Amino acid sequence: MRVEDTQYVGRAAMKLSVVAIVSIAFLAILMSFADEKSKTTPPKVGDTAPDWTLQDAEEKEHNLKQLRGKVVFLIMGNRKIRKEDDKWAEAFQKDYRENEQVVAYIIADMRSVPGFIPKRFIRSQLKKNPPAVGFLLDWKGKVHKRYQTEKKKPTLYLISQEGIIVFHQKADFKPETYAELKKEIDKLLAKPDAK
Repeated sequence: MRVEDTQYVGRAAMKLSVVAIVSIAFLAILMSFADEKSKTTPPKVGDTAPDWTLQDAEEKEHNLKQLRGKVVFLIMGNRKIRKEDDKWAEAFQKDYRENEQVVAYIIADMRSVPGFIPKRFIRSQLKKNPPAVGFLLDWKGKVHKRYQTEKKKPTLYLISQEGIIVFHQKADFKPETYAELKKEIDKLLAKPDAK
């Protein structure tokens, strides 16, 4: 093979390598955009609620999928709006404390807690002053990211016995909004297959 031929083959191989690298990089960028878009779309009424597994202050795990068969009310917030979260929890507890077919949780976005505060300290404070409903700790904010929660208002989700979202609001506590939520809960509990 002549020198010119080997140089030509070498340049062609180099060009192919560059084209392959650029193509792979472009494809990776497209895939990351598609993946990011699917992750950032918040679940809406009619969707199956995304599953999660979180711990409470006692380090006991709670899993949404294991709650199938019950109506689930999620109050999602952070430490800055805890008072509003508590208002929703207290109203719910007043009406549904005795009903085992419906359960509520405050899911706390813990990303805003300073890193120097130990988790065990936070858990001990929650044990001393427990909220009206179960309190789950989303340390890395993964559930809040997936559900696209609001930072300044509680994000509320009501999930049917089949795991379908039937109510979604981003709202501070208002009696009229709670009345809408209560109507939806009562409708789900009145279904013939509800135990």
